[in-house]
Amino acid sequence: MIIRKIKVLIMAALITLPVYAQNDKNVSATKDFFKYSPDFQWRQMKGTLPEQEDLVFDVYWKFVKVGKGTLEIKGFEDINGRTAYHIYSEAKSAPFFDSFFKVRDTNQSWIDAESFCSLRYLTNISEGGWKKFEQLDFNHDSKRFARNDDGTMKYGDTVQWVQDVISSLYFMRTLDLEVGKEYVFEAHSGDDTWPLKTKVIGREKVKVDAGTFDCLILQPFLREDAGIFKAKGALKVWVTDDDRKMPVKMKSKIPVGSINAELSKYKTKKSNAKKDEVVAKEVSSEQENLNIE
Repeated sequence: MIIRKIKVLIMAALITLPVYAQNDKNVSATKDFFKYSPDFQWRQMKGTLPEQEDLVFDVYWKFVKVGKGTLEIKGFEDINGRTAYHIYSEAKSAPFFDSFFKVRDTNQSWIDAESFCSLRYLTNISEGGWKKFEQLDFNHDSKRFARNDDGTMKYGDTVQWVQDVISSLYFMRTLDLEVGKEYVFEAHSGDDTWPLKTKVIGREKVKVDAGTFDCLILQPFLREDAGIFKAKGALKVWVTDDDRKMPVKMKSKIPVGSINAELSKYKTKKSNAKKDEVVAKEVSSEQENLNIE
């Protein structure tokens, strides 16, 4: 029970999707699903994310460390011809809890580097004897999703510029957040799309193992019937009150207290350039060093 509450915290603010038994995961959407019309226009967003980032969180129930979570930006990858940030997250139970309920969950998201919408979401869950594989792909032209649900392909309608449950957090990090304002955008998990609301409720200085940070406090409005958003009680997320908006702390109330995730260490490589611009700069630098005209 406690370990499942860890997942609600880490993966609703660190964002994941718990589900069930694993079968053949090698099926994929048809080639036609990924086709875009020649005149389709991608939206232009002004926000940026770090080129690479590694965040490590310790997770506590009261004063007991019950697990660890990580969030990484692994750099840029190509997804069907689009440059995407590759986001990787992992949740692990602490060694003591492994003996009776071992958790090893990985979740990944690929976020379009220009429009900051989700292109693909993948989850691989292992909790005790419970396993699950799922992959979601989105076509923002046809407004459709393709879902590999443990080897069974499903297709359905969604909305343009939709977010998955991991990209939602990173999309929030690209916005100019203001205290008192509420931000709403469409999110998707499983077969469902719904408006995800998050309000900035205040500021606070937060001290964790990774340091002391001036933070904004975010409060997502969770649904009880939507994947990881099957959460009761309040969830709060503290992000740095600067351009990074780096997650520092998460807190979720449960019937027997609360679960806290606190940043223990981090490493960031910042870049304001998209992948093509980074490559261009590297080539230019090499030419100068080699005196190539």
